[in-house]
Amino acid sequence: MEQDVHCYSYWGEVPTGTYMTKSQLQRLTLPRQPGGPVRATVEGRDGAGRRGTFDLYLVTESEPTSATTAQLAAAAARRTTADRACGECGARPDQPCTPWGDTGRPLCQTCAHIERLRTAQREAAKRRAHVQREAAELLGQDLAVLHVTYTDRGTTDSGRRRPPSAAHITALTPTGEPLLDTRPRLVPPRSKGIPDDVVDPDRAAEEIRTALDGKTVVVWSGDVLAGLSTALRDLKIPWPVPTGYGRRYDLFQMTLAWRGDIDPKTGTPRPPVAPGRADRMLYLLREMAHPDGSVSP
Repeated sequence: MEQDVHCYSYWGEVPTGTYMTKSQLQRLTLPRQPGGPVRATVEGRDGAGRRGTFDLYLVTESEPTSATTAQLAAAAARRTTADRACGECGARPDQPCTPWGDTGRPLCQTCAHIERLRTAQREAAKRRAHVQREAAELLGQDLAVLHVTYTDRGTTDSGRRRPPSAAHITALTPTGEPLLDTRPRLVPPRSKGIPDDVVDPDRAAEEIRTALDGKTVVVWSGDVLAGLSTALRDLKIPWPVPTGYGRRYDLFQMTLAWRGDIDPKTGTPRPPVAPGRADRMLYLLREMAHPDGSVSP
């Protein structure tokens, strides 16, 4: 009975030391060749950057090539690059080391990964400095820190999520003074699951429009406003929150850059956790603007 061929979507999924391509087996310090059928495939790029689907063989099924030890020694003597020893940690991996950057210094996979992480951290530091300046500038403007939560109504019998019945919308000034606190109804008045303390959506929209008129608005992300936008559009109520370049800022993107928390596996910034309230959003914005820790509550 033939074994199923497992398909990997990228190189990072391939178990280290379990599978290799024919070329990888040939590039081993003590080269080998496939000794069994293709056991897996992977989507990705080869050493020259070409994208494709590559056949993978089990290392345990591979066999030594016919090269003698004298031939291996002669091949080693002919090499013009010292790619068999890591220039950073001195490791001597089975596979050739990777020439790194402009220097071409050979690095093992671990040291190359560390270098990629360090590069990502240096880039994150540059973005952090920019966000710190941006946060300080925002706190000096006519600002509204806006937070929205929704009243969830669960799902239908078929599993489709019902639209929220209401939204609780709060906003603070840069000094923490209340600017807005309203809870508009987001569904027709006869709908189920509407809280008792909701207000008419037309009235709430006018209240929002008045409170935010002429102000720069900070929200956690555009996704937070999606439920409110959809509901008001369905109710034929004009959108009351300022939009456009320089009028609205996403705190999620600012926090992502400011934290600069690099994932050790992917080398990309890890997404931050939402503050959850307007006062916490404001505190976070102050943290960004005062990296020395001198933040007042």
